[in-house]
Amino acid sequence: MTSRLELLKMMAEKEPGEPFLIYAIALEYAGTGQLEEAAETLERLMTQTPDYPPGFHQAGRVYEQLDRTEDARRCYTLGIAVAERAGDAHARAEMAQALMMLE
Repeated sequence: MTSRLELLKMMAEKEPGEPFLIYAIALEYAGTGQLEEAAETLERLMTQTPDYPPGFHQAGRVYEQLDRTEDARRCYTLGIAVAERAGDAHARAEMAQALMMLE
């Protein structure tokens, strides 16, 4: 039986430029406790698709779980700017709140 992660990876191979698939792979890693893999995947997403706010938000959350506060702060700060440029007030507000909680 093929796992959800394997299916997502196969889909991502067929559509390598699709940010949601990379994001979904990272969520799957995070959901199974593979936080380092999730962080690596999200770093790749943020580099490849720097205008995708959910990647920055999730990266911040993963880094918080890894007790890497400075990395979380970096992701939230960058993500707020990305969300502002994208006109995504909801994502901006969520990341701003998460950033405040780190203070």
